[in-house]
Amino acid sequence: MASGGQALNRPTLPAGYRFSPDNDDLIVYYLKRKVLGQQLPADVIPTTDVYASSPDKLPLDDFKGGEANEWFFFSTRSKDDDIIVLDGGYYAVDPEGAGPVTWEGKTVGYVKTLNFYQGSSPDGKETEWMVEEFRVNPEFVPVNNNDRSTQEKIENLVACKISRVLPEPEW
Repeated sequence: MASGGQALNRPTLPAGYRFSPDNDDLIVYYLKRKVLGQQLPADVIPTTDVYASSPDKLPLDDFKGGEANEWFFFSTRSKDDDIIVLDGGYYAVDPEGAGPVTWEGKTVGYVKTLNFYQGSSPDGKETEWMVEEFRVNPEFVPVNNNDRSTQEKIENLVACKISRVLPEPEW
């Protein structure tokens, strides 16, 4: 801990601001810039392997400044499989939650939605956790064909929006 009780290197937003980007803004101003090694408008999105554990075991406290029950992370891309198996559960792709993301008339990226289930596929119990995975369109990123490092980032780096949809209270 730093003096005054503040943690070191914890990105923050100014008081009164919330991090709640539109899908196109997340790709254009954050993911694309992260891929290219450029400065981000606000350095608030931490990096973690979203698919290494169930959503409730992710370091959610590392993300500050967002909407309630919404977290953002940079991560390695999920496998192209429809199901990602973990200890105690699995992510399953929601076929209705996929599609292109456009900005100024151009396809800048793609989104894929995965729901988290407890138990074993296909009999798992759906939970309140959902991940929207955003990847950049390779045609939107200017890169030299010899730049394997950037090409690898385009293929493997994603931005994930993790949401927890809590049930409505029964009064």
